[in-house]
Amino acid sequence: MKDEAAVDSREVKPVLVLTALVVAVASFQLNATMLAPAIGTMAAELNTDIATIGLSSTVFSFVTAIAGLFWPPLSDIIGRKRALLLSTGILTFGSLVAVLAVNVPMLMVGRAMQGACGATFALSFLVLRQVVDPKRFGRYVGIITAINAGVGGIDTLLGGIIADAVGFRGIFGLTLLLEIVAVIMIALWTPEIRDLTAARMDWWGLGSLTLVLVAINVGLTTAFLPGGWTEWKTWVSFGIAVIALIAFRIGEGRITNPLLPIEALSDRGVWGLLLTTFFTLASSFSVLVFIIPALTQDPEGGFGLSSTWSALLFLMPYSLLGWITAPVFGTLAPRIGYRLVLRIGLLSSLVLTGLMVVGVSNAAMLGCVVFFMGATYSAAASCALNGLGIIYAPVSHPGILPGMNSAAFNFGAAVGIGVMSAVISGDPGTGGYRSALIVATVFTALAFVFSLVLPARQVEGEKV
Repeated sequence: MKDEAAVDSREVKPVLVLTALVVAVASFQLNATMLAPAIGTMAAELNTDIATIGLSSTVFSFVTAIAGLFWPPLSDIIGRKRALLLSTGILTFGSLVAVLAVNVPMLMVGRAMQGACGATFALSFLVLRQVVDPKRFGRYVGIITAINAGVGGIDTLLGGIIADAVGFRGIFGLTLLLEIVAVIMIALWTPEIRDLTAARMDWWGLGSLTLVLVAINVGLTTAFLPGGWTEWKTWVSFGIAVIALIAFRIGEGRITNPLLPIEALSDRGVWGLLLTTFFTLASSFSVLVFIIPALTQDPEGGFGLSSTWSALLFLMPYSLLGWITAPVFGTLAPRIGYRLVLRIGLLSSLVLTGLMVVGVSNAAMLGCVVFFMGATYSAAASCALNGLGIIYAPVSHPGILPGMNSAAFNFGAAVGIGVMSAVISGDPGTGGYRSALIVATVFTALAFVFSLVLPARQVEGEKV
């Protein structure tokens, strides 16, 4: 890794740094987890349907993916702390817009601004890599990853209660307050870390790669609508994606300071990790954050539960299990191997997602299966993917792979939710949910296959 230095002259206290980062990622992630049980409420209050609310989540996840490409390499230049402060500030304003939202377009704007903070996880891992040793790094990654599953399930339950009591705006109001606290903690406790040899941003690479993601997202979302594979829009989108990818490859070969070195594109640790992350999120995340809440609250094709009971019976248990087990897997990963932890998590998630297809109309069975995904996906797979994003990063560009991995996390979530929403809207009954779960099972299988290509690495103090 290139030389990096803490600009601050004051002593760095890892525990305080971790605390600030936990609050920062929580303030961002709660905008996903707390809203999960409020999908039905949001649709009712804004006079729209669940599919449209799913689109707002897609907007949030997609902008988050773009932010993952933008902030980490920029932080090489302006510093990790400054990047965290700027992105969290935009998140705060986005939550304010969402609180005031009176229609779907206004909600979309607020969610897009919130998504601009999407590199919080990647920036946090980059900071931690510089302030703690490898063994503590794995444990700290586990703690940060635990927030990906929520705050012990309390957040999902609280989200359901708030949605039932005062509406979805109350959820955004609560996250707004936490975001203000996060900005203060980052300013006080996080050291400034900057890449001492960073040059300038590769706007060509960033722009062309963003166009690739936009085109793929539109293409896949359109394709899974009824008759979508025969729509001209689908294939035009895929064609634009191919052209943009070629432009990215040509441009990166001519730029002196590319977004990603050309030689890194052939590294299995880079493309293998990004594809594994993408399909993991397209499957497991979309199942837990979109399909399950929608199914449990749907009075016709599902169980017709309220936001509170949906959170209490289905979302809170898996979130609590993920919150408990993520630090455990984070501690184990450097000792038994990040790849082993990842593959165990993915293979287990594949079995569980397949069981959901069978038990889609059985509430008890579905609840049990969802619960165990808190350990397999939210803890094991997510923790390993986050750690590998740092470990596989090219030495010459330490910020780019964590950023691209963060983008893959959120792009996978955006595509997954978009595809699942399209599948469900094509068949509003139970059959639509079953079809969406079948797609999710295929995505999980692809994630496991790509995890098998990840190479070993010699890293002092860690087993990859």
